[in-house]
Amino acid sequence: MNWDVLEYPLILEEISRYTQFSLSRELILSLNPQFKPLWVTRENHRTHEAMEFLRIVGSCPMSGMKDITTPLEKASKDITLGVEELMDVAVFGRGLALAKSFYQKAEVKKEYLADLFTSIQENTRISIEIEKCISPSLEVLDSASSTLKSIRQRYRKALSDRDVVTQRFMHQNASKLSDSISAIRNDRVVVLVKSSEKNSFGGLIHGESASGLSTYVEPPVLLDLNNKVSLLLEEEKEEIIRICKELSQMIKPIAEDYLNALETMALIDSYFARARFGEIHQGRVIELIEDSSIYFKNARHPLIDPKFVVANTYHLESSHPILLITGPNTGGKTVSLKILGLFCLMGYSGIPVCADEAHCPMFDQIFVDIGDDQSIVQSLSTFSAHLSKLSTICDHATSKSLVLLDELGGGTDPQEGESLAIAVLDFLKEKGVKVVATTHYSKLKEYALKSNDVLMASVQFDMEAMKPTFKYLEGIAGQSYAFEIAARFNLNPRILEKANQLKIEAKSEQALLQEKLERKMIELKQFEDTLLSQESELNELREKLYKQEEEFNRDKENRLSKAKEEIDALIEAAQEEAQEILDEMRAHKQAPIHELITKKQHLDSKRLKVKEDVSLENIEVGDWVKLKSTNQQGQVLQLKKKQVVVNINGIRMEVSLSQLLRAEAPKAQKQVSIKHESIASVPLELNVIGYRVEEALPLVSRYIDDCLRAKMPFARIIHGHGTGALRQAVHTLLAKQDRIESYRLGGQGEGGVGATVVTFKSQL
Repeated sequence: MNWDVLEYPLILEEISRYTQFSLSRELILSLNPQFKPLWVTRENHRTHEAMEFLRIVGSCPMSGMKDITTPLEKASKDITLGVEELMDVAVFGRGLALAKSFYQKAEVKKEYLADLFTSIQENTRISIEIEKCISPSLEVLDSASSTLKSIRQRYRKALSDRDVVTQRFMHQNASKLSDSISAIRNDRVVVLVKSSEKNSFGGLIHGESASGLSTYVEPPVLLDLNNKVSLLLEEEKEEIIRICKELSQMIKPIAEDYLNALETMALIDSYFARARFGEIHQGRVIELIEDSSIYFKNARHPLIDPKFVVANTYHLESSHPILLITGPNTGGKTVSLKILGLFCLMGYSGIPVCADEAHCPMFDQIFVDIGDDQSIVQSLSTFSAHLSKLSTICDHATSKSLVLLDELGGGTDPQEGESLAIAVLDFLKEKGVKVVATTHYSKLKEYALKSNDVLMASVQFDMEAMKPTFKYLEGIAGQSYAFEIAARFNLNPRILEKANQLKIEAKSEQALLQEKLERKMIELKQFEDTLLSQESELNELREKLYKQEEEFNRDKENRLSKAKEEIDALIEAAQEEAQEILDEMRAHKQAPIHELITKKQHLDSKRLKVKEDVSLENIEVGDWVKLKSTNQQGQVLQLKKKQVVVNINGIRMEVSLSQLLRAEAPKAQKQVSIKHESIASVPLELNVIGYRVEEALPLVSRYIDDCLRAKMPFARIIHGHGTGALRQAVHTLLAKQDRIESYRLGGQGEGGVGATVVTFKSQL
């Protein structure tokens, strides 16, 4: 069945945007309504529980979740996984443990989601083993194996030896070289020799420069060293492959469990995506009922802008198997038709509907014949196509089906169309089918008025504004307002007068009286709605003013009470200490003057501390603060409960509130020459890009000493990407420092693998 005309695929597209990884997105986009009561009941219960989770504890964490089907299938077939694939498996395992912990700790009813969460088989041991060998930056660690560690130690020694020999050679033969730096050609270190001297050393030639004036030469003294480095690199690659193979073998036994868990997590994520959709649209899941009645209270089409959508209540009782909706063009008849069909489809898919209350029966099928230009995806139907659909519907619809017909009998001669429409409705009514149809035909209105089992409804039209309100009116037949609309578009009055005369002549007196009555009923209903709306607005305004007044008085009392408590405490503390000083001065054994001075300083500092601590309770984004440990000043960027994100010299730091004091905003100062750099001015980062290892390491060592003297909590060393030799040398130096808590490669916004963030041990 094609649900495009009801915009069902567009609903799925919106929901898919709330999923957290690709598999759950695919699951949502392929979601089809099911006409099975047990399945529908289970799906709606699961979505409802997910909405409760969202409301109370938030969404289920899907950190690091991605489709790892391919790596798992490769592992099950004894295919060795790459470094990135192994890390994906490790992250997935951590994600499973996190999701299961979230479920277990949440104090939420878990009856229907329980079987999904409890079926998850996590294995954190595998994740731990992988993480021992591979860093978050996908670098195989030295600790992965003793062999790898040994290879890399020898490799670093070989690099160092090669660098020494290269520098010595270049120094000794500087006159024959065209550049004072070495180069890499074909993964081997070479020197740039003047072309005229290229045969002076022997060795291997690796090509010429673009100008032809220089030649890349690998001198004999570097041949063995380059070979040694190349062999060690090859050994390293082989050892890494062996480690990856070993880890892949560990994954093989749990591959099937993880594949099942992957499907389960996609399903769980799909329920939370549906729940998120319901939360955003203030929706609720439908309730299935036994009889054929439909009830959607304050139903809102989810694809219409909330600023403009009109909420309508639809109540189709089982005693009225047929609903006829009339009214002007573009007045909302088709939208009402679509809402009824779309909400049923959403309910049969476990998707919350946008209504305050919702219940409907379990139809065995929903048949739709809608052809209009209001849908973005549906083009106008021809009369023949309309008849083809109508024929299929009449043949296959049952007493448990819902049929939606737009402009029944349209597209042909009005008299024939009216007769055909009535015949179709009678046929479907005899079969017990639930039918909702829209029409303009007067004879269909008369048909409805004569039938006790046909419910008449219309969409409201604002006579003053001369535009539809999209308000659904149950029990009232609507008018087309064709003449009124034509007048608004300045159609010649003579034409309108003639048309009205012909209308009167064509209609019976009873029909004209009926039409007049309908117009009066609609006007009365409109007036009633206006009064109710005004009354509601007045009540809302009154309630809002009352709450504002209450909130203001409460806030005022709290502020006054808090300020009084703070002042009283400060005065009391100051009085107590002042009395102690006076008592000592009055005593015969008067304390030495320096002790009294010390006490006074303590009293002043206490007052200052109270003042500063109290001011922090009202700290706001943009305020200036300083670190107690280093006296460095920064500006508040973000507040996180007891944590504050501060910008200090361009570096974002997350600091505990207890570690901060309020500071004055810095004033613009004239630049002055300072001969001695204070400890507090030690920069938060050191850039050693461009330095050789032997040049950089003393700078790094001196910078660490400065940071420690300044009692800095952390710092950043920028070493760049390069060959990785400088990074490795820096890490080796840091590893030997017992005053360093930890170090790691930079994250997003911190320089990535081109920088190392160092955290120092507390010096309090």
